[in-house]
Amino acid sequence: MNTETKLLLLPSLIAIALLGVGCDRAEEHDDHGAEVGHAESDGHTHGAEEDEHAGEAGDGHGHDEHEEDVVRLTPEQLERAGVRIEPLAGGTITTHVTLPAEVGLNQDAVLHVTPRVPGIVSDVRVFLGNDVRAGDLLAVIESPELGEAKIAFLQAVQAKAIADAELDRQRTISDNTATLLDLLRQEPSTDELQERAADLRIGANKGRLLSAYARLRAAEANYAREKELRDRGLSTQGDLLAAQEAYNSNQADYFAAFEDVDFTFRLRFQEAERSAQVASSAVGNAERRLHLLGLTDEQVRGIETEPDINVSRYELTAPIGGRIVTKHITNGERVSLDEAVYTIANLDTVWLNISVYARYTDLIDEGQEVTVHAGDRTVRGVVDYISAVVSEDTRTVSARVVLPNDNRAWKPGEFVTVRVETASMSAARVVPIEAIQFYEGREVVFVQSEEGIMPVPVRIGTR
Repeated sequence: MNTETKLLLLPSLIAIALLGVGCDRAEEHDDHGAEVGHAESDGHTHGAEEDEHAGEAGDGHGHDEHEEDVVRLTPEQLERAGVRIEPLAGGTITTHVTLPAEVGLNQDAVLHVTPRVPGIVSDVRVFLGNDVRAGDLLAVIESPELGEAKIAFLQAVQAKAIADAELDRQRTISDNTATLLDLLRQEPSTDELQERAADLRIGANKGRLLSAYARLRAAEANYAREKELRDRGLSTQGDLLAAQEAYNSNQADYFAAFEDVDFTFRLRFQEAERSAQVASSAVGNAERRLHLLGLTDEQVRGIETEPDINVSRYELTAPIGGRIVTKHITNGERVSLDEAVYTIANLDTVWLNISVYARYTDLIDEGQEVTVHAGDRTVRGVVDYISAVVSEDTRTVSARVVLPNDNRAWKPGEFVTVRVETASMSAARVVPIEAIQFYEGREVVFVQSEEGIMPVPVRIGTR
C-alpha cells in the first residue's frame, strides 16, 4: 500500500483501546485524549500520520511484519473483550491536575452542645449516630445551681405579688384620701362630711381628719357664740379669750393633720410604686438568670406549677437539627460548663477540603469548577474558598468545595480525588488517552482497516 492510500484512509481510521495494556502518564494530564502524529526518524512532531516505515510497499520485510501485526476479530469477540471502536477526528484537549481531598463536616453547620449548668447526669436519651431535631431532649442533668436559681425566682415572684398587692392597696387609699381632702376643702357641715365620707376607705387617717375637722367646727361655733355673748354683755372677756384660744388651737391641729395626711398618702403611694418596681425588676433578673442557664420562656412559666422534685432538673435539648457525631456523656457522670457532651452536625452539605500543592496554587481560583471522583461517583463542584496560608505541616494550601449531601452519600473522613482543569486547546486529531498503548517499545494506536486491526506508531503531540 502506498503512502497516498494510507493518508486517504486516515480520516476513517478507528482507534481501539485494548484492555490490559498500560501507558505512562504525567501528573498533569488531559481530560479527553491526546493529539497524535506519526513517529518521524528525526524526532520532530508533524501531522498525525502513520509511520512511513510501518509496512511501506516495496520494503522486503514491511509486508511480512504488517501481516504479522494484523489481528482479525469478529464483532462478537470485540464486544466480549470490551473493545470500543471510535472514528479518529479532531477535538478539544483539556489538561488538568489531580489533587487529593478529604470530605469533612460543614463547620458552619456543626454545633458543640455544652450544658449551661454543672450537675450529675441522670438520664441520657440520645446516642451516637442518632438523628435529632431542634428542641429534642438529649439528656437530663440534676443541677443544684439550677435548683437555687429556681428557688430565687419563686421568691422573687412571691415578693412581687406582695408588692403589687400593697401597691393596689395604696392606690385605693391614695384615691380615697384625695377625694376626702377635696371634700374637706369645701368646708361641709360635720353631718354632711360624715355622710359623704362614709364609703371612703382610708384607714387611720380618715378618723384623724374627721376628728380634727369636727373639733375645729365645734371650737369655731363656740368662739362665735362667745363673741356674740360678749357683744351683748352676757359673757366675760376671759370666756371669749378662752374660746378664741380653743378655736385657734383646734384650727392649727386640723391644718397640721390635713397637711400631714396630704403629704403622707402621696409618699406612701410613691414608696409602694418603688417597691413594686424593685420587685418586678427582681423577677426579671431571676428570670434572666434562668435563661442564662438554658431555660426557655415556656419552662420558666412552668416553674410555679412544677413538682418540687423537679426543682433541680435541667433538660439538655438540641439547639439545631442534625446527626449526633460525637458523644461524651454517661449516666452518673458529673458534667461541667467547659466540656461539650455532644456534637451535632447538619449533613445536608459537606465540605471537600482540597490539598493544593504550592506549585499549583496559581492554577486554581475561587469560583472555579472542579470534578470530584470517589470510586464510581463523579460530581462537579465549585471552589468557594482558598486559604491564604500555607500549612506548615503539609506545605499545601487548603481549598474548599461545598457539596450537597441530601442522600448522605458523602462521609466525612472519606478521601477522594479532585480534578482541576488547567488549560484546553483544539487539535486536528484526538484520541482517548486510553487508546494510546505501548507496543514493542513504541507508542501506538490500534486501527481497524479492511485487512483487520493493526498497531500504528504515533508521536504524542499534547497529552
